[in-house]
Amino acid sequence: MKKQFFFLVFLLVSSFTFGQNMELTLSVNKDTVLMNNVLVVKYTIKQADPNQFEPPKFTHFQVVSGPNTSTSVSYVNGDVSRESTYSFYLKPDSPGTWTIPAITVETADGVLTCEAKDIVVLPNPDGIQEETTPENNGFDNFFFNTPPRSFDKPNQPAKKKRKTYRL
Repeated sequence: MKKQFFFLVFLLVSSFTFGQNMELTLSVNKDTVLMNNVLVVKYTIKQADPNQFEPPKFTHFQVVSGPNTSTSVSYVNGDVSRESTYSFYLKPDSPGTWTIPAITVETADGVLTCEAKDIVVLPNPDGIQEETTPENNGFDNFFFNTPPRSFDKPNQPAKKKRKTYRL
């Protein structure tokens, strides 16, 4: 009887701690963009598995790429954390203040919503092209950022070859 009681309490506590940090966020790489430049929009779902992700309709924007998906699950000291990101690359159709829509996602544990964001699109008479900054792809650590080998340096002068004499 005691074992069943403790098992039941363990299940209740573990399910409560797993579902308490569920979150859906909307992020953009910039809140002001010039015409004919790209805006990166990301919807991130933390601590939940979405049943089905329905991409929003981006009015006043052309979808250049997306939805691009990224999923991460990690186990650290018995704690499970998961994150799913859906990203879109958008180009504005016309200058003005436009809204990136909020979405609602159904998960096994409930319904998540996020807030919409306003984006200011400015005219670009000079045709300025802004670069989208590369994102951290997970390889920025010690093992993948080794210094270049000496023979990889193209501007280094060639060394003289040594002659070996046998006696």
